Amino acid sequence: MTFVLVALELVTGTIYALLVAIGFAVGALAAHLGASMPMQIVCAAVACVAFVGAWYLRSSRRPKASLSDMQIDVGEHVTVATWSEDRTSEVRYRGATWQVKPVAGAAALPGLHRIVDVQGNFLVLEFIG
Repeated sequence: MTFVLVALELVTGTIYALLVAIGFAVGALAAHLGASMPMQIVCAAVACVAFVGAWYLRSSRRPKASLSDMQIDVGEHVTVATWSEDRTSEVRYRGATWQVKPVAGAAALPGLHRIVDVQGNFLVLEFIG
């Protein structure tokens, strides 16, 4: 069963199957040491609960990443050549063409801009010169 759970973890990518597999390995170790069948099951169950519980507590205490932490583009610079009538433009950034718009209330001026936000498919820019 341990090997089946390890294979399941490799296919699904979930850590919990691996933790249960470790618990089953503890039960197998108890069998190797001569424990009775009920004692092997108890050892495996206690180990499974302990490993899964410890992982759950560890992951619940870890601070969650905010959305701004995941936006690697914020703070980067792009150059806007021209703006269209609807206050949007396209720029080349990181090897692709991106739709951009200025910060709400700011003038759409050509030149160097800093990315301040990502809203859907748009990079929101502030003019810096």
